[in-house]
Amino acid sequence: MKAEQPRHIGARIQRFEDIRLLSGLARYIDDIRLPDMLHATFVRADIAHARIVGVDSSALGDLGYATWMFTGEDTAGLSMKAHQDYPEMQYSEQPLLAEGRVRFVGEPVAVVLAEDAYRAEDAAEHVLVEYDPLPVVGTMQQARDPALPPLFDGWTGNVIVQRQMKGGDLEAARAQAAHVVKRTYRTQRQAGVPMECRGVVAHYNPGDRVLTVWSSTQMPHLVRTYISEELNLPESRIRVVAPDVGGGFGVKGQVYGDEVLVAWLAMKTGRPVKWIEDRREHLIASIHARDHEHTLEAYVAADGRVLGLKADITVDNGAYSTYPFTSAGEPGMVGKVLPGPYDLKAYEATFRAVATNKCPIGTYRGVARPSAVFSQERLMDDIAVELGMDPIELRLKNVVRQFPYKNVLGFTYDEGSYAQSLEQMQTLLAKDIAAAEASRGSDTTRIGVGLACFIEQTAHGTPDFTRRRVPIETGYIAARVDMSPDGEATVDLGLQNHGQGLETTMAQVAADALGIRPENVYVRHGDTLTTPYSVGTWGSRGGPLGGGAVHVAATRLADKLRAIAAHLLQAKPDQIELADGVASVRGNPGNRIEIRKLARAALRNVDRLPDGMTPGLEAHASVDGPRDGTYSNAVHAAVVEIDVQTGKMKLLRFVVVEDCGTILNPLVVDGQVRGGVVQGIGSAMFEHFIYDAECQPLTTNFADYLMPLAPEIPDIEVHHIETPTPLTPLGAKGLGEGGAIGPAAAIANAVASALQVGVESTPLNANALWALSRHIRERAEA
Repeated sequence: MKAEQPRHIGARIQRFEDIRLLSGLARYIDDIRLPDMLHATFVRADIAHARIVGVDSSALGDLGYATWMFTGEDTAGLSMKAHQDYPEMQYSEQPLLAEGRVRFVGEPVAVVLAEDAYRAEDAAEHVLVEYDPLPVVGTMQQARDPALPPLFDGWTGNVIVQRQMKGGDLEAARAQAAHVVKRTYRTQRQAGVPMECRGVVAHYNPGDRVLTVWSSTQMPHLVRTYISEELNLPESRIRVVAPDVGGGFGVKGQVYGDEVLVAWLAMKTGRPVKWIEDRREHLIASIHARDHEHTLEAYVAADGRVLGLKADITVDNGAYSTYPFTSAGEPGMVGKVLPGPYDLKAYEATFRAVATNKCPIGTYRGVARPSAVFSQERLMDDIAVELGMDPIELRLKNVVRQFPYKNVLGFTYDEGSYAQSLEQMQTLLAKDIAAAEASRGSDTTRIGVGLACFIEQTAHGTPDFTRRRVPIETGYIAARVDMSPDGEATVDLGLQNHGQGLETTMAQVAADALGIRPENVYVRHGDTLTTPYSVGTWGSRGGPLGGGAVHVAATRLADKLRAIAAHLLQAKPDQIELADGVASVRGNPGNRIEIRKLARAALRNVDRLPDGMTPGLEAHASVDGPRDGTYSNAVHAAVVEIDVQTGKMKLLRFVVVEDCGTILNPLVVDGQVRGGVVQGIGSAMFEHFIYDAECQPLTTNFADYLMPLAPEIPDIEVHHIETPTPLTPLGAKGLGEGGAIGPAAAIANAVASALQVGVESTPLNANALWALSRHIRERAEA
C-alpha cells in the first residue's frame, strides 16, 4: 500500500497540556491530600562522616501533639542496591535510613511523622543525634589516596570502579603524530533544580491489599518494580502514579530510597503518608551531577588530522551508587562518547568513579555528555591554536562524512549532517567572527566566538544496556491505542510527561495514522494501572521510541479500520484512505464513511463487521531502540562580550544548528532546545555546588547557588536540518538533552578566543573571567 502523506507530524501545533498547566488546573504531588494523612519530615545528618552514637527523641513527648519516629533500626535491611555487574566494581548499599554511620551531609538518619507538615518539621528539630566524627574523604585526590580509610567496610580503597575502553593502534598514532596536545579539563558539581521539588505520597488499603504511591518521578514502572522487590509485595498490588510533574531533567529519573520508605511508612502506620521536599533538601540530598576531571592527550598530524586520543577520566561520585544507572554511569558515558563526531582511528580511555563524603551523583540532563563535550571541544580549539588553524576548518578536516559509520570503539553512527551543520554555522557566524577579530586589540572590551560540535546517542536499545550490565535491563517503550464507539482515540503510553510536550506530540502521531484530528486523541501516561510497562522518560527516547510505539500501534488499528471500511464500501483495504475523520476509496472520494461509524460498527453494531473479524478496536506495540542507539548531531555557537576590567560577560548571541531526524512538532523541538541551552548556560556561567574541606555544603539556597535568569539569556536562534534515520519507525532521533550538552563548551571556547587564553574549567563566572583577563589588564598598565 502506498504510504500516505502525514498531515499532523511536522506541524507547529500548540501544546494541549498547556490548557491545564497555565491555568492552575494541573495536579502536582503537593496537591494530593488524603483523609487522615500523616506528614513526614526527615532528620538529616549535619556532619559528613561519622558513626551514629545515639538518637534522642525524648523531647517529642513534651510537644503536646502526637508524633511517630523511625530510625535505621526500624528499617534495617531495607536499602537501595545499585550495582553494575563488573568484577572491578566495589559493592555498597544505601540504607533507607542511616544504619550506624552517615556518609554525607543530608543523609536521612530518622523520619518523624505528625498530623501536618509544620508540626512534623518542628518535631524533627527536637530530635537530637549524637555523632562520633570520622575522617572525611573530600576530593578526588583524597579518594584515590590508598592511605585514607575506605568509606565502606570490606572495600580496598575509595575507587568504586575503574575500567578501560580502547580501539585502534594508539602507539602507531603517537609515532605518526607531528604534534602532541595534552590538557586537563574540569567541570563543576551541580544540582538539578527543577521548578518543582520532589515528593511522595503513599496509601495502603488493607481491604483490597493495594498500595498506591504517588511520586514526582520520570519512571513510575521502575519505582513500582523496586518497591515490589524491596518490600516483597506483588507488583499487581502496587499502583504508582506520577501526577503532573513540574520538571524532571533526569533528577527524577532514578528510584530514591524515600519512595520505598514512604510506602513502607504507609503500611507500617496504616495511614496515608506524605513527604514533600523543600529546596534546601533538594540542593543537599536529591542527587548532584557533573564533577568531572578529564586529562586528554591528542596525537595530531601536521595537516590537523587527529590520529588518536588518550583519555583519563575521573568522576567524584559522592557517597553512594544511585539506582538504576549506578556510579559507573557517568565515567562510563564519558569514555564511550569522547570520540564524538570525529573520525578517530585510535582511542583509549581509562575511567573511574571515586567515593567521597558528598551527595551522590545521578542523572541530570545530558548525563556526562556536557562534561565530555566540554573537554572534547576545548581540546579541538586548543589543537587549532597549537597548529595555527581556524577552529571550524580543523573540525571539518576531522568530522565524519560517510554513513553509516563504525567508530573506533565499534559503535555504528546512523545518517547525520555533521559537516553540513558546521558549514551552515560557519556562514551564520561570519559577521561575528569579523567583529571578534576587530576587538582583539582592545584593553577594555573583547568579543569572542566559540562553537561546539557534538553528537548525542539517543533511543538506546536493550543491547546497549546489556553491554553496560546495569540494573536497567531493557530499552523498549510500549504503547496501547484504542478507539471508543464515538471515534475518539485513547493512547496509553509508558512514558511520563514532565514538560516536554509529550501529550501533544503523541496525539499528532496517532492522529496521522488514524486519519483523525489530534484534538480527538487523549494521551494518558504516568499511571502504572493504565499504561503498559516501560522504563520511563529519560535518555532522549520519547520521540523516536515512544512516538514509534504509538505510530506502530495506531497503524495496526488503522489497518483494522481500513478492513471494516473496505467491507462496507465494497472495496479493497489497500484502496482505503483515512483522513479528516473519513474513510474513503482512493480515486472515488464520494464513496466514503465516517471513521466514527466504523468505530461504532467495531464495538456496537458488530453485525456489520466482515465475517470472522473480532469485535473491538485496540492495538499494542513495543518499540525497542537500535543496538547502538540513533545519533542526533548539533553545532552550538556563542558570541560573548567581556568587560576586561570587571570580568562581567554578556552573551550577545547563541546559535544552534541541530539535526534530530524527522521533526514531529517544530514548536516543541524549539522549546526543548532552548530550554536545554538555558540549562547549559547555567552550567557554563553560574551553577556551582560547593563543599568546604569538611564536606559541609556552602551553597544551600538561591542566594549562594546561582541560576541563570532572564536578563542573562540572549535570543536563542535554532536552525534545523532533517536527516531521518532508518532505525526508528518515524525516522525521528532523540533531542531532549541535546540543548544542554553544547553550551559550556561553546561559551568556554568563545571566552578563550576573546581573551586569547586557555580555559580549563567551569563555571566561567565574573571571578574566573577577571582572573583569565589579568594579562590584558597588566599589558594595559605596563
